[in-house]
Amino acid sequence: MATNQQQAPQTILVVDDELSVLTVVKCMLECDEYTVLLANSAETAMRMIERKDLVIDLMITDVVMPDMNGRELAELVLTVRPQLKVLFMSGYSNSEVVRVKILERTSGFLPKPFTSLDLKEQVRNALTAPLHRSAAAGTDSFGFYRSFTKERR
Repeated sequence: MATNQQQAPQTILVVDDELSVLTVVKCMLECDEYTVLLANSAETAMRMIERKDLVIDLMITDVVMPDMNGRELAELVLTVRPQLKVLFMSGYSNSEVVRVKILERTSGFLPKPFTSLDLKEQVRNALTAPLHRSAAAGTDSFGFYRSFTKERR
């Protein structure tokens, strides 16, 4: 007789400076039975990342935020948790080159606005995909779109 072991829900940290985005994304992810942590700033996200008692499987971060952009946040986060998967989201998705370069080095890119199906698919892909960077790559693995995020500040 096969036993059904219940897997603990995966935990996703969502970082965005817009409360409405955080609220909607949290609702969408909780409907798929993920545990969701919210941060309305990079500083808050870093405090959560640095907590050793929190298991975080994926960070979804906005690319453009006022205190620190998503690339800078990802660089810092990966120094603390090098195996964490990162999914970027942004309303600034006009540049195909940026999207392709983000995909090469992270767990994905989700252009805003998005549907719950889009989010579900990108999260599932990010969580199941192998890392696209080595831990040895360090912070240089995000050098590809520095100019993109600097232009948007």
